[in-house]
Amino acid sequence: MKHWRQVIRIGGFEFRRFFKWKQELFSLVLIGALFGVTAGWGVLKTALEETHTVAVVAPVTLPELANIKWQPVSDTTTALTELGGNYSGVLRVSASPEEGYGAELWAANSSGWQDRMQAQLQAWLQQQKLEALPLDASQIALLNDPVRVSITVQRGEEETSRSASKVIPMLILVSIMVGVFGSFGLMMTAITQEKQQRVTEQLLTIIRPPEWIDGKILGITLHCLKSMATVLLIIVLVSLLMMVIEGRPLDFPSINWTVLGSTTVFAIVGLVMINALMAGFAATIDDPNHSGRTAMMLIPALFVGAGFGVMDNLQGILAQILSWFPLTSFAVMPLRIADGSVSWWEVLGSLLLLLLMTYTIRSAAIRLFSMGITMYGKEPSWRMMGRAFIGRR
Repeated sequence: MKHWRQVIRIGGFEFRRFFKWKQELFSLVLIGALFGVTAGWGVLKTALEETHTVAVVAPVTLPELANIKWQPVSDTTTALTELGGNYSGVLRVSASPEEGYGAELWAANSSGWQDRMQAQLQAWLQQQKLEALPLDASQIALLNDPVRVSITVQRGEEETSRSASKVIPMLILVSIMVGVFGSFGLMMTAITQEKQQRVTEQLLTIIRPPEWIDGKILGITLHCLKSMATVLLIIVLVSLLMMVIEGRPLDFPSINWTVLGSTTVFAIVGLVMINALMAGFAATIDDPNHSGRTAMMLIPALFVGAGFGVMDNLQGILAQILSWFPLTSFAVMPLRIADGSVSWWEVLGSLLLLLLMTYTIRSAAIRLFSMGITMYGKEPSWRMMGRAFIGRR
C-alpha cells in the first residue's frame, strides 16, 4: 500500500510538472474558438461577401443564388460594355432542347463566386434537361439518385462493414506517434535534469527506485495521453474547418466505440512499456547534450513506424506477426481492429503478450534505473547495462 501511495504521489508530481493549467486553459479556449469559427464560418462568409450583379440573357428564370443578383438584359453585346462597372459578370444561358443546355459567363476578373455559380448552374441546368425529357417524376428521381457501391466482408453470421476510411488507421498511428515522442522528450528531461542537479541521493533516502520509476511512468503516461487527445481533437476540428472553407456540408465523424476502446487500451499499455524502457535508459545518460546514446532513445519510434509499413495490407502475414509481437502490437493491432480483420481471441492474446512484455521491461528498467541514477561523471558500459537489464550482478 505504501508503494502505491508513493507512486501516485510521484506520478502526480510528474504530471503537474509538465501540465501547466494556464497553458491548457488557453489551449481549450483556442480550440473552442476554432470550433466556433468552424461552425459559423459558412454563415459569416456568406453574410460578409459582396453581392455581385450579373447581367443575364436567358429564356428562363434562373434560380436564386447566395450573394448573386440576376439582372435580366436583352443584349449581350451592350451588357459587355458595362462589364466591370455596373456588372460583375455577363451570363448567357441556353436551356431548351432546340438550342441545348449550357451557359457562358464573361467576367472582369477571376473570383471565387464564379466557381460556386458554375457548380450550381450546372446542377440546375442538368435538372432542366431531365425535366424536358419525356420522363415522369419517378424516372427523374431514379436518374438523380447516385449509384452506390458498398463492400461487406462475411464472417459466418457477422457482417463487417468496410466503409471505414483509411483515415482512421492514420489517425491512430499519428496519435500514438505523438505519445511516443512526447514520452521521449519528457522522460529524458525529467531524469537527466534530476541527475545534473544532484538531487537523486536525497530522493533515494525517502523513496525506493521502484516507486520512483513507477511514479514517473504514471505521470508522464497521463500527460502523453492528454497530448494524444488534444492532437486528435485539433485534427478533427481542422478537417471540419476545411469542409466549411470548401463549401461542403459539415460531416461529423461517427465514433466506433470498439476501435476507440481497443486503441486506448493498447496505447496506454504500450506507452507504459515505452516509458519504462526510456526511464531505465535515460538514467544511464550523464549529460544529454554530449552523450552519444541519446539517439538510442528514438528506437521506440521504429516500433510505431512498423504500423505505417503495413497499413496498405493489414490482413497480410507481416501485419499479423507485428500485431502479435509485443514491441509493435500496441501500434499495429489497433489498425487491424479498425480494418475489421481480427478476431476477439487475437486481440486478447496480443494484449496479454503486451502486458507480459510491459511487466518484464518494467522490472528490467528498475534494475537499470537503480544502477544508473546515481552515476555521475561517466556512463555505465554497455556490458554493465546488459548485465543489469537481465538481472545479473
